[in-house]
Amino acid sequence: MAGSALVESRRLEVAKSHNLTHQLGSIVPMSAFWVVTPLVIVGIGEAFHFPGQVALYYHEFPTSLRSTATAMISLLAAVGFYLSTTLIDLIQNVTGWLPDNINEGRIDNVFWVLVVIGVINFGYYITCAILYRYKNVENAEEKSESASDS
Repeated sequence: MAGSALVESRRLEVAKSHNLTHQLGSIVPMSAFWVVTPLVIVGIGEAFHFPGQVALYYHEFPTSLRSTATAMISLLAAVGFYLSTTLIDLIQNVTGWLPDNINEGRIDNVFWVLVVIGVINFGYYITCAILYRYKNVENAEEKSESASDS
C-alpha cells in the first residue's frame, strides 16, 4: 500500500504540473507501468499468504472440520471485502479524499490510511503468533514422550 500511495502522490504531482486537476476526463501523461511494482508486491504477498493460511487451517482444525478449513478462507475474504467497502464509505462520508474527479481527490491519503491499518494488523498478527500454541506440535510431543517412556 505504501508503494501505491507513493505512485498516487507522483500521479497527483504530474496532474498538477500539467494543470489537469479540475478538468473532468483528462488523462495524466504518466505511464501505466508505474503501478506494476505495487501490484507485483501485492501479488507476491498473496502468493505466500493463501497457501500458508490453507495449510494452517487444514492442520489445526479438528479432523472432522478439515473441509471447513478451506471454506473459511473464502468466508474471511468475503468479510474483508465487506469491511473494505465499509471503510471506503466511511472515508467518503468523513473526508473529501474521494470525489468524482480523481485528479481533485487524495487517494494517496486513503492508501496511507490502509498502510496504518496494515501496520496495526501486523502487530496484532505478531501478538497472536507469539501467543498461539500449535495443536499438532503438542500431540507430537505427547506421542514422542509416551513412546520413549515405554
